[in-house]
Amino acid sequence: MEHQLLCCEVETIRRAYLDANLLNDRALQTMLKAEETCSPSVSYFKCVQKDILPYMRKIVATWMLET
Repeated sequence: MEHQLLCCEVETIRRAYLDANLLNDRALQTMLKAEETCSPSVSYFKCVQKDILPYMRKIVATWMLET
């Protein structure tokens, strides 16, 4: 019996199209300004997420940055 994949796998890599709205400096400046006002406080990790330790965050951050 021949093995068949249940998902739709293709040889080509699909990528999102370039969005002109996200490629200009205005969008970046808006996101940077929002980051200043919407960032969590420095004590957030000590007060809210007490069960997650710094080494755990490092593992997750490393995993997310892998290509």
